[in-house]
Formats: sequence, structure tokens, C-alpha cells
Amino acid sequence: MSSVFNFIGGTKAADFILANNPVDYIGGPIGSGKTKAMCLRVGRHAQEQRPSPKDGVRYTRFAMVRNTMPDLKRSTIRTWLETYPEDTYGRFTYGATMGHKLRYPFKDGPVHCEVDFISLDKTDDVKKLRSTEYTGVCFNELPFIEKELFDEADSRLRYPPQEHGGPTWRGVLGDGNAPDEDHWLATMAYGLDPPVGLAEADRALYEWPDSWGLYMQPAALIEEFDARGQITGYHINPEAENLKNLPADYYDRQLRGKTKAWIDSHLMNRVALVAEGQPVWPLFRREFHVSREALRPFPHYDVQVGLDFGRVYPAAVFAQEVGGRVYIQYEMLGFNEGPSVFAPKVQKFLTQHYPGQKVRFVGDPKGRDKHDEQSAYEIWAAHGMPVIPAPVKMNDIEQRVEAVAFALNDNPAGVNRVVISPVCRTLVVGMSGRYHLEREEKGALTPSKDKYSNLCDALQYLILGLGDGRRMIGLSPIGLVMPAKIGRMRRTMRRIFG
Repeated sequence: MSSVFNFIGGTKAADFILANNPVDYIGGPIGSGKTKAMCLRVGRHAQEQRPSPKDGVRYTRFAMVRNTMPDLKRSTIRTWLETYPEDTYGRFTYGATMGHKLRYPFKDGPVHCEVDFISLDKTDDVKKLRSTEYTGVCFNELPFIEKELFDEADSRLRYPPQEHGGPTWRGVLGDGNAPDEDHWLATMAYGLDPPVGLAEADRALYEWPDSWGLYMQPAALIEEFDARGQITGYHINPEAENLKNLPADYYDRQLRGKTKAWIDSHLMNRVALVAEGQPVWPLFRREFHVSREALRPFPHYDVQVGLDFGRVYPAAVFAQEVGGRVYIQYEMLGFNEGPSVFAPKVQKFLTQHYPGQKVRFVGDPKGRDKHDEQSAYEIWAAHGMPVIPAPVKMNDIEQRVEAVAFALNDNPAGVNRVVISPVCRTLVVGMSGRYHLEREEKGALTPSKDKYSNLCDALQYLILGLGDGRRMIGLSPIGLVMPAKIGRMRRTMRRIFG
């Protein structure tokens, strides 16, 4: 196998290519050769696979995954074909199923390596990963991949079958720039401190296992400071990787018109919040509204759960109102699952964190619509969790957003009425600016739609359920529904498939 790319021995890229851990991740600035390194890693494992005892062929199969189809075609596939050109390794197949079958002679047995290229921009695309068996799964730009999907990949690793000798190596690979601070990689791989006050059982979710490999490339730039410690400029880091394969002015051009957060994330390999557009809640202040330590449930107080029933990212926000203050203690974000899967997760979470306490559920009014045989409300009720629609006419987005803004600004005597636990990282990042206004085709500004919007929508329903919609117009909150006592679901003969 040949390559047009020159890796210098001793670099993090070279270490990554030569590694054999069950999980290996390489992080670094843009232009540092991370994707090329992952492509070469696939080829290395294809050649080192033991020959089949039946026919002497080295069989391997890999999945190359990207979060969207445009990025898969524009970036991942392009880099792959630069590494394994069709005139040498065979024709690349485009269409509904995209892939490349590498067939070439090699010492002690020919290489037969299949590579499937999978995008995950549609809900049903997750099924592609579950429909076959692989030697390895490679996540290009892992910071855009949900943890559930990453965990799912490990269960797919059993190719080739034992009749062909089994896999010599099997594992999960990833590359990427620095993630957002709410992404699971930020704490596990990039050293972001976990929230203070975590329960011991939750700490494992924030730690990178010793058996996994982590390869962090040097920053592309070095900061220049004045006597007061203020950044005055940047110059190229001579230790940056892949410089000889980049134009001389590559990083200088990247600096133009960029915010410090963008530079930190994309060029310095640092976790930073890169927000685009106008924040929906400019009144939100992290240092004021977010607690320094993880919030714990208050015994003997009712629990309020705000729900958004999005199909890709169903969301729940858990809170308690104590002494007039709203303590938002937990968030839960599902991935690619309907209410029949998400509702039992919420039920289990409540029994673990709020045992014996009464709970009120307030949700998106659209959850009453029937898309299949049952509405989301009917499914939740069947699990012993009756949901009421948030009190908002026509599900009006302006009224929902204003209700939260009113609560954020309702700070008598300078004490914040809304207190958010630092464990609600996706919600905090969303409120800090990722939940922002976008202009529609007709010119109207509306909030963006993604995982941040789903959690922020759930917060809106929760706040409205507490009566803040009425408080805005000078009315007193009214009782909405009696709280439910959450227990374990009764046994049923009906099976639910995820």
C-alpha cells in the first residue's frame, strides 16, 4: 500500500496509525492530517489481518461514518480516494449504498477489504450501522457523533467470522477537532472538569478508560501576548503536524474574520463554545444562573418534568420549585428513539433520582397528535406518567421563549430565581448561544432546530407549567394537574423494540 501523504515518525498521527487499542481517537487542529491518518490505519489493519484458513484471503470490513451526507461526500470520501485511488484499488460505488471494495495481492494472502460509507443525517440511518458486522468502525469528526451511536459501534465488531479466522484486530476509531463543552469527549478526552458534587457512580461517564488510546496533536498556532497578558496575534507553531503538506499561508488565511472561540476550537485544539447567530436568551448569564456544584433533589418536594417529543432528540428537563426558586437539576436527551423507548428511560431515571416523590409532566402540545396508532401522550400515560400540554396557545414560540426570559430576569433582591445544575451541560450550552435565531426563507427569525432546541423547548414547557406564562401578564399561576407517583411499570406481554 502506498500513500501520497508523508507522516513524520514520532508524530501523534504516526502513533495513531500504528496503534492497536480497542478504541483510538486522534484530535487536533484542522489541516493536521487526522482523516488521512484514519484512512491509512484502515489499510494497515486490512494488511495485518490473518489469512483465512479456508482460502488464504485477508478479509476485513470497515464502516466510515460521518454525521451528514454532504460532509461525507465533500470531505471523507474525497480524502479516502486520495489515499486509495480507484485506478489502483478498484471502482468506488456511489448511490444509495456507497462503498469501496479493495482487492489487491499481498504477501502470504491477498487483501479483500470492504469499506461502507455511512451518513447519519436521517433518523433511519442508524439502522445502517446495525445491519451488518464490521472489523472496525471509523467516526470521521467524532465530536458530531452522539455517545449512544459510539457505544453501538462496539457491538458490531465481529468480522471476519471464525470460519475465516476471526478478526486479528477489531475496534472503534475516531478523529476530530475539539468538541463543544457539552459533548462527552470534552470531559473524557479533553480534560474538561466534570461537575463538582457528582455521585461516585456517575464519575465513570467522565473518564477515558486506560485501555483506550488518545492522541492529541499540537496546536497549529502559538499565541502572542503583550505585557498585560492580552493576545495580540498568532504565529505558526513549528511543532504543528502536516505543515509540509499545507500551503505556506494556510493557517494565516484561517485566522481572518474568526472569533477567538473559533480559533481555540479549530486551530488550538481547545474546548470552546462556538456560537453562531443571535442567542434566543441574551439575558442568560452562566456565572449567575448556573450553580457551581451539581444540584441534588430536595426530598418531600414535587418534581416538574418538561418534555419535548422530537423523534431524533427527545428531551426531558427535571426540576423542583422550592421557596419560589426553580432548581433545574437534570437533563435527559435521547437519540433516534420514539416515546415507547424514551418514556421508560425517564421512568427509570425518576425512580433512581426521585424515589417516592410526586411528579408532574408538562409537554409539547403537539404530542397529542397521532402519528402511528398512539400519540406520545397516550404512550406516556400507559407507562403511568400522564402528560398535560403546556398552557400556550397554538404552541406559540414567542410566548414560550418569553416565559423563560421572564423567569431568567425575575431576580428579586438580586437572587436568581432560575438555578441550573452544571450537569445540564447541553442545556447550558444551548442557553449560552447554541440555541440561536436563524432567518427563515420568508425573512422571519426563528430558533434553530437541533438537540439544543429540543432541550430548550422542554425547558419552555417546564417553565410554562410552573405558571410563568400567567405571571408575565400579571396573573397568578393556577393548578394544572395532580402530580403522579412514579413506580415501576407493571409487567406487560407487549414487547417494545428500539
